[in-house]
Amino acid sequence: MRKEAANLLKNMALGGVLIAATSGVYAANDGTIGATSTGDLNISLQVDGAVKISNLSDITLGPFTGADVSGTSPACVYSNSGGGYTITATATGGAFNLANGGNNIAYNVSYNDGSGLTPLSHGVAAAKLGASATDDDCVTAGADNGTIQVDVLATNASAVPQGSYASVLTLLVSPN
Repeated sequence: MRKEAANLLKNMALGGVLIAATSGVYAANDGTIGATSTGDLNISLQVDGAVKISNLSDITLGPFTGADVSGTSPACVYSNSGGGYTITATATGGAFNLANGGNNIAYNVSYNDGSGLTPLSHGVAAAKLGASATDDDCVTAGADNGTIQVDVLATNASAVPQGSYASVLTLLVSPN
């Protein structure tokens, strides 16, 4: 039994050495005593995916005059990978509704990353492309790379009493 345990430990130690040798993990090397001495060490850094959404503007839809109403906000999406990302829209109250007391007006949200408008569903991530990899505020690029659009249908707005209706739209951007 002891011999089997010793063989198992020996095989595990040998496997650990092989894994370390093939995975690129090396230990620091100390110098030796002499007129000069040289030692070396490895330096590593793991950079995780990072994103930022900026340049958003409040959307004021103006007075309702009996027709559908739309408004937009610019957006800049940065990703240190420069590639794809997901965007998820949520709103106060758990739905895309402009609220005034107990009265609600449903609204629709769409996002355009330059490839056309994509309707967003509340709480559902939508995959997008084209994040800026060099400019986290789109200043160097000279223009924002996204647009948020909000649409209120006349049939929804005409079904509620007069008053001011509001909502907070939250946009979550994640690396893809």
